Amino acid sequence: MNQELNELRIVNKQFSVGEYDQSWSKIERYLFIEIYDTVKDFFMDRADEKISEFGSNHITVKVPVKLIREKFLNGGNKARQLLDVADSLSKKRVGFTKKAEKSDEIGFRFVTMFPQIAYNPDSRNQELFVEIHSSVYEEMVPIESYCQLELKLLSEFTSGNTIRLYEIFKSHSFRTQFSIWFDDLRGMLGFRVEGKYTEWKYFNAKVLKPAIQNINSYKEYDIEVSYKKIRGDDRIDFHITSHKKRDFNPVAVLNLNQTINPETRESNRIQRKYIETVIETCAKRVEITNKGELREWIVSDIINQQQNTDTEFNWKKALNEISKQIRFGQYTEPYCHKYLPDSSAKFDEDIYQKIKTLESRGYYKKIKDMFTEEQIIANRFGFILDRCQPW
Repeated sequence: MNQELNELRIVNKQFSVGEYDQSWSKIERYLFIEIYDTVKDFFMDRADEKISEFGSNHITVKVPVKLIREKFLNGGNKARQLLDVADSLSKKRVGFTKKAEKSDEIGFRFVTMFPQIAYNPDSRNQELFVEIHSSVYEEMVPIESYCQLELKLLSEFTSGNTIRLYEIFKSHSFRTQFSIWFDDLRGMLGFRVEGKYTEWKYFNAKVLKPAIQNINSYKEYDIEVSYKKIRGDDRIDFHITSHKKRDFNPVAVLNLNQTINPETRESNRIQRKYIETVIETCAKRVEITNKGELREWIVSDIINQQQNTDTEFNWKKALNEISKQIRFGQYTEPYCHKYLPDSSAKFDEDIYQKIKTLESRGYYKKIKDMFTEEQIIANRFGFILDRCQPW
């Protein structure tokens, strides 16, 4: 193997040491890391061509089937292998647990990682579409604390257990020495829920020892691992030696709620993809004759709201409202192009909810009687002022 390996994959440490309800095959974990890398590149402002959709509840990633076959599948019936790995990934869950401070209670959260995986072999682009729920990708994104995995080593390792242990060891490698309880390690590998390898001697002989031997056979490229467990003690002590120093530079991720500069009107990569997803989703319900113009309207509206909202701006909430108005034919022009709110009138959540309720019932005269034009505009209902209905 080439001595100069430098194709790395970054994985959030907390996500690396999460508990899984199933163990992983090599193909499953390798493909998962590729999906993770696509999400990471998107939020680090590196690329978005593999992001199909980005909405309030999910993100959908595109993985070229040709890449999967070349990188992950070997031998025999590759069509069946692809079906099997997709079926297995669709059932994966990740769990996060936390012990209570003042009792023996244990808090927990289990999340299905990929609620939908789809592939149409008759499609022109031949892509696998993987949907990731927001509660999962939001765990992927915070990468202030991360581990670096050598991609080539992942392909050389002989099993999914070895890849998982490599991730776990890399997540702790900054300390050189650390301990993990036997049962906790089983949980990280997916064995606790499955009820596998409950006895140390079998776990050590079938899983841990061969995996560490596999990792150490490539020690000159990354890390070397040793371990010991005292008889009668459930704690396993590990020692990590790093043979290849790596730079751990701060990693910055994009913020969906980032303020858009009114002069440049430049939104960031994830904001642009979010707006694109809103427009494409609405286009399935209503006819949109000029998507470019609509995009500019939305940007103008967001800038207006960001400038005139006293409370913290909520991007998802604002875009959900815009999406609803587009689908119901109410979004006929950008509010802020024509209606610049008076500086004395600011967005108010209570007023907004009252106007919203009245507007949904068609009580336009009552809205005008109860609120000033400035209040109506500041609370995002400027379009009402152009309605033909009598006041």
